[in-house]
Amino acid sequence: MAAALFWWRATRAQTWRSTVLVVVVCAILGAVSLGALAGARRTESAYGRYLASSNASDAMVNIPSPQTSLIATVSHQPGVASAAAWLGLDANPVVHGRVDDAFQTDNLAGSVHGEFFTQDKLTVLEGRLPRLDSPDQVVLTTGLARLFGVGVGGSVTYQFENALLEAPVVTGYSTYRVAAIVELPPVLVDQFDQVQGAILTPAAATASLRHTGAVAFSWVGLRLVRGNAGVPALQASLSHLSVSLGHGENGFAIRRLATVHQQVQEAIRPQALALAIFGALAALALLVLAGQGLAQLLDRSTTQLRILRAMGLTRARTALATGLAGAGAVGVGLILAVGGAVAFSPLAPVGPVRSVDPARGAQFDATVLLGGGLVLLVVLLVELAWMAWRSARPFASPEGSRPSVIGHAAATAGLPTVLALGAGYALEPPPGRRRGPVRANLIGSIAAVVAVVTAVIFGASLGGVIANPARYGWNWDVLIQAEGGYGNYIGFNLTKLIDAQRGVAGWSTFSFAQVPIDGQSVPVLGLSAHRGSVAPPTVSGQPLGGPGEIELGVTTLHQFGAHVGGKVRVGTGPNARTLLVVGTVTLPSLGVQLTDHVSLGRGAMLAQNTLLDIEGVGPNSVKAAAAQPSLPSTIAIDTAPGTKIGPLVQRIVAANPDGDAGGTYQVHRVLGAAIVNDSQMGSQPLTLAVLLAAAVVLSLSATVLASARQRRRELAVLRALSMTRGQVRAVIAWQTTTILAIAIALGLPLGIAAGHWAWASFAASIGVVPVTVVPWATLALGLLALVVAGVGLTAIPALLATRVSAATDLQPE
Repeated sequence: MAAALFWWRATRAQTWRSTVLVVVVCAILGAVSLGALAGARRTESAYGRYLASSNASDAMVNIPSPQTSLIATVSHQPGVASAAAWLGLDANPVVHGRVDDAFQTDNLAGSVHGEFFTQDKLTVLEGRLPRLDSPDQVVLTTGLARLFGVGVGGSVTYQFENALLEAPVVTGYSTYRVAAIVELPPVLVDQFDQVQGAILTPAAATASLRHTGAVAFSWVGLRLVRGNAGVPALQASLSHLSVSLGHGENGFAIRRLATVHQQVQEAIRPQALALAIFGALAALALLVLAGQGLAQLLDRSTTQLRILRAMGLTRARTALATGLAGAGAVGVGLILAVGGAVAFSPLAPVGPVRSVDPARGAQFDATVLLGGGLVLLVVLLVELAWMAWRSARPFASPEGSRPSVIGHAAATAGLPTVLALGAGYALEPPPGRRRGPVRANLIGSIAAVVAVVTAVIFGASLGGVIANPARYGWNWDVLIQAEGGYGNYIGFNLTKLIDAQRGVAGWSTFSFAQVPIDGQSVPVLGLSAHRGSVAPPTVSGQPLGGPGEIELGVTTLHQFGAHVGGKVRVGTGPNARTLLVVGTVTLPSLGVQLTDHVSLGRGAMLAQNTLLDIEGVGPNSVKAAAAQPSLPSTIAIDTAPGTKIGPLVQRIVAANPDGDAGGTYQVHRVLGAAIVNDSQMGSQPLTLAVLLAAAVVLSLSATVLASARQRRRELAVLRALSMTRGQVRAVIAWQTTTILAIAIALGLPLGIAAGHWAWASFAASIGVVPVTVVPWATLALGLLALVVAGVGLTAIPALLATRVSAATDLQPE
């Protein structure tokens, strides 16, 4: 060890530039890698922190009658840890002097026991939540605030009525002051589930009840002692209660919130995964580029190995002496990397979940920063030890080294001298040197090209999904729904109405339900095609063709271990049927509000009549089952080119096909939570890949600079043989161009393959149509920019190579 320290002190003046390069590479790429991996963990866990801070319920239970006394009964069921309820009030907003009775805007809810304030807390965007005993304050969602045209501190008015009477009667008006603009829980759900409404405090709700005397509906949020595992026992308990009250076995509808939370978590996971992949790529780049720097550092000692051996050092001690500077550089660089990762930590989590994460500011993730830093340190030291051991072996004479195949071919093909020399310099080590830096250059450059091409293809494919609604299931021009999926068109001649409209090229109706498939409850879409083929797109297999068939979302298909061509058992009891899985389908995030519905990759689609048969609703019992969710509630329309959508929708809505004034409306394009989250990635993949490419180009420039210094005498001989300074600079430019040309030739097909695989895997994970987009023009421009940047950076080593005269360089000769 003493000899190694002595050697380091004696040679540090000669190697400090290479040492600093290793420190900088380890510090920057180490900080990016560790920071990205820690950010991925923080993003993945952010929603769990939100649920804990909001005191989220495990289940929501619908009270099947306007009797608020049932709220207390449900709240005291066995296994309930805490409960909080809210009431749906019969009220319509008064907007600019006019009563707005649209289904989408008349959602006024009143907290009873602190729901939205102490349990399932609202997410405040502006202002602050009012006190529970405030009698005249209200909070609004952003959509309703826009409707009223008010902000925090403004006032809103509602018209109350008693809709339980045979003829609804207006009972009065109330005005409230807006305390906050909020987002209703649970947040980050599909856009379809982002209900707009207003929430009253318990005190204000009590006053409103005295004013109107009627409750439209009510829900109770329950936190269970056993969490989600306690839901089956709750279902059994409520089933007995429902029977005793005369509502049948299924009188209490239960919304299992774990399903919603899982869907949100799955929507967040791709961003966390993408960040983790980038962290892994940065770590790989660190290993390549740091290895490149370490190779250059060791290469400076190659010509002095005889001195070390003359000092009596064995091969192992020689390796230790030549590698000590590199080990110190790696250690210092990774210590700086940990500090840099902590400095970057406030940038996480990424995506929409960032706005609801209660943990803010800098964080120290010991698992990633210490554990990951230790792994990088060990791997780099092992890499350094291997290179140092190889460098300490006896080295063959320069005459014994073989020229590269490409360099030899360039020299014998009659190419210009500067090009042939540049190709040789790119692929052959300087005299008396090893091939380590040459190989590291090629590997690093190929990795950079692969990363850039993969990121460009991934970003273009993601943009293609957002720009083409059919790829996320929205495979029609117009969608009209009745009362959030709770209404239906039974008793109305819908065919006569739609077929009479000009511009309708095709249309279908949808219904929604949850049915058991192989014993597990799954949301389904019932399809009834009336004209043409208006349906969610089939991804694989065949579209539905008969009553005995079913299509599954990709996620659901994998969940059941099913396959196209196989069979599944749908339903229970005497109405259960065995259906043939004919294909996979990309389902839109759509259904019945506040329930588990089909979404990207999740759920199933079958014929409407098949669904009714499984539900036990036959042709003779449809009218009696008018409230059945599996009845048609949604119309999907394809229009002819040039059709004006607005007037078409107005004519259909004006006919009031669901029988409830204001209950039928157009649903504008809604995105699944996964699409919303992933669309916010924007150009992040490309930006990160470009940064990686920039790091590789800078490292390549440093390597070319080192090569120019090592070949100073060789270049001096060329200048003495009448080669001009411009020709010398051209040689060095062709050296860089050759490396990048080989990197593009190998990296482009590898990047296209990697981009296709990455996008196909990602698309399958979120359930969209997996169409890979290869933007050739963008790739060509990007790779051209990479070559131009690489050649441009050779100006510095080229200038240094020609700065000193040939006589000065050859003076020792």
